[in-house]
Amino acid sequence: MADESNSNPPNTSLSLVVANSKAWKPFSYIDDNGQPSGLLIDLWNEFGKANHIKITFLLTDWEDSIDLVREGKADVHAGLLWSSQRSAFFDFGNNLAKLDGQLFVNKSLLNLDIDTILETEALGVIKGSYEDSFIQGAHPDATLERFDNNEQMVSAALKNKINVFIADFQVANFYLYTAKKQNAFSPIQHLYTASVKPAVAKGNSHLLDFIKSGFNKVDNATFDRVQRKWLHVETVYPSYLLPLMVVTALSMVSVYIFQLKRTVSHRTRELNKANQELKLLAGSDPLTGIANRRFYMNELEQQISAKKGSLTLLIFDVDKFKTVNDEYGHHIGDQVLQAVVYRVNSVLSSSGTFGRIGGEEFSIFDVGLSLSQAKRLASQIQNHISATKFQTDIGEIAISVSLGGVHSDVLCVGSSTLMQQADLLMYKAKQQGRNRCEFETLKTAQTSAMNL
Repeated sequence: MADESNSNPPNTSLSLVVANSKAWKPFSYIDDNGQPSGLLIDLWNEFGKANHIKITFLLTDWEDSIDLVREGKADVHAGLLWSSQRSAFFDFGNNLAKLDGQLFVNKSLLNLDIDTILETEALGVIKGSYEDSFIQGAHPDATLERFDNNEQMVSAALKNKINVFIADFQVANFYLYTAKKQNAFSPIQHLYTASVKPAVAKGNSHLLDFIKSGFNKVDNATFDRVQRKWLHVETVYPSYLLPLMVVTALSMVSVYIFQLKRTVSHRTRELNKANQELKLLAGSDPLTGIANRRFYMNELEQQISAKKGSLTLLIFDVDKFKTVNDEYGHHIGDQVLQAVVYRVNSVLSSSGTFGRIGGEEFSIFDVGLSLSQAKRLASQIQNHISATKFQTDIGEIAISVSLGGVHSDVLCVGSSTLMQQADLLMYKAKQQGRNRCEFETLKTAQTSAMNL
């Protein structure tokens, strides 16, 4: 269809040529077998099934993928963010997925403010990307270092060739986690939230109408399944795998067993690799980048089972956070939560595990701390958050937290008991006037309050 005139309606007897990036995990990329993979690839394949049309993918570097559509070598771009510059060359279709643009910095720079970082560091971006044009408009004096794709950029960052880069949170998170370097860079500023849309060459209204109506034929359940698979991580094993294993056990045909074992072995390797990547991605909170509740609780259970030294558990939440959301909106509330995580990470040791366990509620556990060290950690977190106001899009906001903490040498205590006790102490801190800490050692059952 890429060779058809823009004035002709789509001919569904031909394949639809779809362009996108070859290194934009988890949205589109070329897997280890050389095949297109990712969220957008799955959605377009579902589009093909619903409309009885063959989909052919052209995956290349980001800027080249855009040029393929502009030059008529591909019919449609699988997914772009709308911008005024792009609207001069493209017409856009349905919303397919949401992206959150974030500014990531090396942890060694976390003590610097954003303006200083942008003045002194080269900023990594992808050539021809939305982030490229966005940062030029927001910070025209920034020094940019452009890369062909996200894999190249994150690899350069992990090799300390750049200390700052802009990327979609979901994409950067995927590459950092699969490289097991999730703590090397932190998102310090939310830049935008926008939807990915299919894009056709300007004026190709017949093709655009076909794509819009075609995606309307893909049911919501299918969209949800694909979104969960790649963003919320729902690993679905092939339905035929167990029946094949049963047949293998019953079969006495040696040739069949040999062939089946090779197939199962290959498929298992693929599944293990995919599950490992998805497990890493599943363990993070999409807004803040720290551990989500499920991952955090699993880590806590494992630590308690190991019974290695004392355990310190802290729970805190943002005081009057509902007021922030009600007065300024959830966008500002999100900025506050991200800023809280940024400040806590700047004082947290590498041995501490930090997780978001609720809307504005967070928890930290660490092992091997003495009681005095545990109290000092709680005090540092409390003071660091309330010491200075938080900078947001609507100006500065004063933020404090109420914290409950427990220190235990008796590691036979279960995680639910520790969490419940710390939670009760946190609410006690709120009842005592907020912006304070209530701390208890389970060994002596003596409670002491620290007014911070």
